[in-house]
Amino acid sequence: MEFGGFGSIIAAFLAALFVNVVIFTVWKGYKERKEQEKRKKWWKENVIYHIYPRSFQDSSGDGNGDLRGIVNRLDYFEFLGIKILYLSPIFTSPMVDNGYDVSDFKDIDPLFGNMNDFDELLKETHARGMKLMLDFVPNHTSDQHPWFLESRSSRHSPKRDWYVWLNPAAGGGPPNNWVSVFGGSAWSYDAKTGQYYLHQFCAEQPDLNLRNIEVRQALNEVLMFWLDRGVDGFRVDAVPHLVEDSKFRDEPTKSEYDPSRPQHDHLEHIFTKNLDYNHKIVQEWRALLDKYKDSYRILIGEIMADLPDVIRYYGGRNNEFDFPFNFGLLGLDDTKTAEDVYQVISEYLAALPRGKWPNWVLGNHDVPRIGSKVGPEYCRALNVLLLTLPGTAITYYGEEIGMTDAKVPLKSQKDFRDPQRSPMQWCSERHAGFSSGTKLWLPVAKNFKTVNAEAQKLDPTSMLHLYRELVRLRSAYKCFKGLGFKVVYVDTSILAYTRSEGHCKFLIVINFGHESWTGALNGISGSGIVEIDSEMKMKGTSIQFDKIALHKAQALVIQMTEKNELMKIVLN
Repeated sequence: MEFGGFGSIIAAFLAALFVNVVIFTVWKGYKERKEQEKRKKWWKENVIYHIYPRSFQDSSGDGNGDLRGIVNRLDYFEFLGIKILYLSPIFTSPMVDNGYDVSDFKDIDPLFGNMNDFDELLKETHARGMKLMLDFVPNHTSDQHPWFLESRSSRHSPKRDWYVWLNPAAGGGPPNNWVSVFGGSAWSYDAKTGQYYLHQFCAEQPDLNLRNIEVRQALNEVLMFWLDRGVDGFRVDAVPHLVEDSKFRDEPTKSEYDPSRPQHDHLEHIFTKNLDYNHKIVQEWRALLDKYKDSYRILIGEIMADLPDVIRYYGGRNNEFDFPFNFGLLGLDDTKTAEDVYQVISEYLAALPRGKWPNWVLGNHDVPRIGSKVGPEYCRALNVLLLTLPGTAITYYGEEIGMTDAKVPLKSQKDFRDPQRSPMQWCSERHAGFSSGTKLWLPVAKNFKTVNAEAQKLDPTSMLHLYRELVRLRSAYKCFKGLGFKVVYVDTSILAYTRSEGHCKFLIVINFGHESWTGALNGISGSGIVEIDSEMKMKGTSIQFDKIALHKAQALVIQMTEKNELMKIVLN
């Protein structure tokens, strides 16, 4: 009996210990997940500001923006409330494609400064509680990169398979009908070795062979080089093109295809874009970044593709990008209606996988500026849209002041995208305050005398102050940090939606029409107080939802009053 009693005590002790271990394990896992979510919030709750370094601020007077120039402008981001900076490429490059032809992934191009300048930028950015992201260009290198020079030296080079080389077609000429994104054959002949190399972009940008594990390891070392330095994440360039069909089959042609003048849009790109192998590669990069536990490192993908292909890059069970850029709003212009905007938003949110995070982009360095496409009035309304939709907002430099494309004479254009890459407009002085030099790499837009940061900083009704207020709103109210979102009214002119979480409730109403609008938002009743008016005139005004008046291109952000707790929203 005594032994049996002792055994019972031991059994009870072991059972209790087992329960405690289980509880501790569950608690530890819960705590780790919560800590990971907390670490992730920095990119979910803040705006990403996209800088094109060559055009942001010149500190040396040579007419080119540089890293020290960005350091000198960090106060501007504190004024705006911006917490995340993303830089287009700053690596060593011949600049055939403005830095996207990299000849050294681990060094800074002298055009932008040196590694000491970069370290200072990173240090100062972090000291202000901000994050810094870089561009990662893994699809190709410059033809001046040591890897390619060695690969090109001989068919027997140890790095020959680091790039994609093929023999000429049976009858001579390129191995297949693949076309470069910029037009013409995607293959260039190398007379020395008698083979063609693949380039899905410029001939000076040979494609890396990412099926080769040595290449992927070399690229991983590039990522680690910058991560170890303290970089907070990456935007990955040209993701759809990472790998190609291993059998190098011809792509199907469209009716307009002309073999004598091949154009990229005239082929069905089933063998050169968005192949399944791409996802394996992205998963490897995500796993690499996840090894850095000191601070969460973000990974964003550039995928110019149909929405289903874009969404796949979130990953399923295997995590891939934190988000692939959502380019749905890039197509907006002055012909689009509120219903068009609603369709873009609703289709994207409906396609978004459960548990994944949305994002929104109005422009970037590859497309005409939103200010040129819609005009200054609608820029205000679209900044309201961008910064009040659920998810992360990405701003291309100058959108906060309504910059437009510059007029670059055709004879001096080096790239068809030059107009949207013109220098930042800081003030009304010479060269818009961008440079003290005599000649700029690109001309400043002619409207810089009135459209500039300094003038707008002095004007409390300006677009810059509107943008600042919207960033403040996102930071101050929890309903703009979560994903609570519901469209409550839409017609040709008006789009209205709510953002809510708990007792935090806002109504956003935007007039995309070309004339004033007065009416009721059918299905929603009650009232609220204007928190933000795109015209910066109505803050604090009481609004009844059954009689709202909006000027052309006006947008209101209305805090809903407590009595609207029981409001009825009948539109889905």
